[in-house]
Amino acid sequence: MNHIKVFLNAWNLQQLPVTMRLTSLEWRFLLCSDGKTPVYQIQRRLGITDQERDYVLNRLTASGLLNEKSLSLEELAQITIDAAAPVTEPQTFSEYLQAAATTVPAPEQNQKKTMPAFSPLQKPSIPAPAPTVRAMSLQSVIQFIFSQSSDTTAGHLATYKVFMGINTQLLKRNGITSLRFQDDRFITDTELQDAIAENIKKVLKVTCPEELFYSQPPAGRK
Repeated sequence: MNHIKVFLNAWNLQQLPVTMRLTSLEWRFLLCSDGKTPVYQIQRRLGITDQERDYVLNRLTASGLLNEKSLSLEELAQITIDAAAPVTEPQTFSEYLQAAATTVPAPEQNQKKTMPAFSPLQKPSIPAPAPTVRAMSLQSVIQFIFSQSSDTTAGHLATYKVFMGINTQLLKRNGITSLRFQDDRFITDTELQDAIAENIKKVLKVTCPEELFYSQPPAGRK
């Protein structure tokens, strides 16, 4: 009954592991499985035997590359139009469907052919998401320091105290040679992030809030 089933490629082709290896026939069968074309039509198109059809189909479904599509009665009926063998005796609709499901539509292709022993394909693994890089907004850091200070003068003083307590080489390594800048800067160096947070706690006696961090810099800002 495999011949009247419909299968759908379970993976976006761009997401398939680059190391996945299939035979030419397996790739062709996979690409033909569009969720609309029944197996017997794919078999005819590729010119393969029943043994080849079942072997490839079993390997692709076992690996999770193909999923069988559930068909409505109307869809199943449409598929059987070309699959059903001509019968002279009158049939009920269910008898007609049963006959179509058990009739091989391409008898000339049923010659025996030796196939290799079945061996399942390795299931593709979902690639792990790329690690999120947290960026600390330098502008937000300074604004936070000022918000915790009693006035502007105290804010300037606290800012210098925070950054004066950080290793000069660490600041230079991240391109910070002055606290006077027009555009915001985003720090991804975790060592510098930790040093800033530690000095904020020492100078202001408060914990560095999560609002100073971004999972990624806003578009157009680096």
